[in-house]
This record gives sequence, structure tokens and C-alpha cells, in this order.
Amino acid sequence: MTNAGNLRERARRWRIAAERTRAEGALLSMVSDLSWRSPSADAFRRTLSRRSRELYGLAEREDSVADLLDRLAEVCEQAA
Repeated sequence: MTNAGNLRERARRWRIAAERTRAEGALLSMVSDLSWRSPSADAFRRTLSRRSRELYGLAEREDSVADLLDRLAEVCEQAA
């Protein structure tokens, strides 16, 4: 059976995952800001920007999961 401590640990791991996802998004943003002068550079830059936005969206969802797990832990503690 899952207890409040277990739920809080899972929430902590989800928050760490969200931080790492944001770091990956930031790295892609920095790379997309580099000025390359090849014909395919613009398409590559657009692709990196899109992937960066997707990563930031994923990080928001990961934070939402962590928030939900924290709320579940609070309910478990109140019920105990």
C-alpha cells in the first residue's frame, strides 16, 4: 500500500525530472540562438526552438504530477 511518505518521495522525483527537463530546454534554446550561416541553419534553428518549447511544456506537466502527488499525500496523512 502506498503511504504519504512514498507519495512525497515520488513527487520529489517528479520535481527533479521537471528541473532536468527545463535544463534540457534551456540548452536547446541556447543552441538555437547560435548564428549559423548555412542554408539549412534556419530550419535547424526552428526545429530546436520547437523542441525546446515542447520540453518546457513537458516540465509543466511533470510539475503538475508532482503537485497531484503532494495533494494525495496530504489526503493520506489526514485520513490516517
